Amino acid sequence: MAVEYLVAGLGNPGPRYDRSPHNAGFLVADRLRALARGPAFSRRGEAEVSLCRWRGNGFLLVKPQTFMNLSGRAVARLLHEEDLLPERLVVVFDDLDLPFGRVRLRPSGGTGGHHGMESIVEHLGTTAFPRVRLGIQDPSVPKEGQVDYLLTPLPPERYGILEEAAERAARAVLDAVAAGFTAAMNRHNRREPVGGDEEGG
Repeated sequence: MAVEYLVAGLGNPGPRYDRSPHNAGFLVADRLRALARGPAFSRRGEAEVSLCRWRGNGFLLVKPQTFMNLSGRAVARLLHEEDLLPERLVVVFDDLDLPFGRVRLRPSGGTGGHHGMESIVEHLGTTAFPRVRLGIQDPSVPKEGQVDYLLTPLPPERYGILEEAAERAARAVLDAVAAGFTAAMNRHNRREPVGGDEEGG
């Protein structure tokens, strides 16, 4: 099966980080595999991968296993092995600058201080690749408490909201695989609630 896209959901490996805000990318990857009915994740280098198909298009679903701040190592290697350009990479990650539960698609941009994204940009040498951001903002968390917040499992009610956002994000990625990222961005960004915080991160 030809691989048209590489979709990387970012997170930290290991059960202690399950259900934490920082693992939103892994959550989306799991939903994507389920929706596309892809095979179970298997190890390939420094990542877990699942080769999926959606509406005739193949995509490699990737969960780096290097811990967040080294995500770029696995992503760059797999992109090279699949002979794909950066515009065929879609990175899914959590964003502290977006309201909790918001989903935002962008064709390129900065890293927003996200260590996983910083690693990917460092290894690829470009910011010109699509990304899907899941909002995890919690105004009640002080700046000095953000690291603990990112790595601590969410209470059930909040995690339920994140699961709903992950479902929307996964369906947006499938639309990108089927129709291109621009079409998916136009469709799904317009569906999101209107607010004044569109361009955070």
